[in-house]
Amino acid sequence: MTITEPATLVTDYLLALFTGVLGRRLGSLAGAARLLGFIDKARAQRWWSVAFMATAVAGAAGGTVHGFQREMPRAATNLLWLVTLESLVLAAFAVVSAAIVLGGWSWRTRFITTFAAGVAFGSYGLWVIRNPVFLMAILAYGAALAVLVGVQLFARRLDFGGWMLLAGVVLSLVAAGIQQSGVAIHRHFNHNDLYHVVQAVAVWFLYLAARRA
Repeated sequence: MTITEPATLVTDYLLALFTGVLGRRLGSLAGAARLLGFIDKARAQRWWSVAFMATAVAGAAGGTVHGFQREMPRAATNLLWLVTLESLVLAAFAVVSAAIVLGGWSWRTRFITTFAAGVAFGSYGLWVIRNPVFLMAILAYGAALAVLVGVQLFARRLDFGGWMLLAGVVLSLVAAGIQQSGVAIHRHFNHNDLYHVVQAVAVWFLYLAARRA
């Protein structure tokens, strides 16, 4: 069996494992917060857990495509790549939903804005089917992070969690820039591999922020 891009496969899988573990932790924290009566905190952390788990799925599917695309039927490769992109769109929706909870608005406003976000990202996900380019998924995730930063700056105080969130967003943008730039530090460690490493640090900062939601 030939592995096409071994470093990309390994870094993608490691990022998926790391993000999945953190997502599961956030799910447990959400359950504990609900039992203690911190309903909004629980809801925000639950959405963050969904975002992290969806990102983990994207990493696992993307790593498989990068590693085994020569060994798989073309239809399987295309399907896994679509799973990668759509999982990131789902993660973006979950991030926006967490931001809506953190905004402190009324139940009615939350419902309307979450529904609107669902329609918007759902429509975008349908559009991505015909435009399966990684940049499209990055743009969706970037838009979600912009909403999150806006809520943090205008509806919440900039405490430790806020600074961690901003750090995670900045590093996510740096990671996306690296991925799109095509820069490589070694012929066996390309732009995708470096993207995964930087994104892992960004995920850790976002996790620290989500713990303090």
